[in-house]
Amino acid sequence: MEGLRRLYSGDFNHMSQERQPDGSVIITLSKRGEGRFYRFRVRDLYGPDEEILEEEVIDAAPPQYILDRMKEAQKHGRTDNVGPADTQEAPVP
Repeated sequence: MEGLRRLYSGDFNHMSQERQPDGSVIITLSKRGEGRFYRFRVRDLYGPDEEILEEEVIDAAPPQYILDRMKEAQKHGRTDNVGPADTQEAPVP
């Protein structure tokens, strides 16, 4: 019920909704800097018979082996994985 609590309290930065053929809705919420996504499927959203059918908390942090690679790359100053689009200056808004 954490996902639904966050939906009602507004405790998120991004939300996506996927309507399902059975009339339910899959909602995914995330909050910047938290490293988790809250994904749940609910029937009769905002209605009197609202029911959570499925809910999961997804850890969005990179796996440890990726964190190790990033640390190693920073340690050695490697930039060999930077492509042409990454080296161009982005326009300032």
